[in-house]
Amino acid sequence: MEELPDVSFYVLSEPALSAPEPDEVGIWQELAHLRTENHAWRECVEGILLDVAHHPTSGEALKEAIRQRIVTLGGRVAAIYHH
Repeated sequence: MEELPDVSFYVLSEPALSAPEPDEVGIWQELAHLRTENHAWRECVEGILLDVAHHPTSGEALKEAIRQRIVTLGGRVAAIYHH
């Protein structure tokens, strides 16, 4: 029976295989910010759709609910880029 070589040493001793290049770190961070911002936008739109379903007859209540969702979204996006 033939023994297979243990390659764990080579994988564990070469951390650069999984790490981004130093000049790509900024790109990775920007992509992470964009994914987080995209998630916040999607949650905002889903929330607005729920508000429309819950306030179909009250225009003022719907307007205020949407305004609150947008203010919350603005705070989340600002926090993403401030962090």
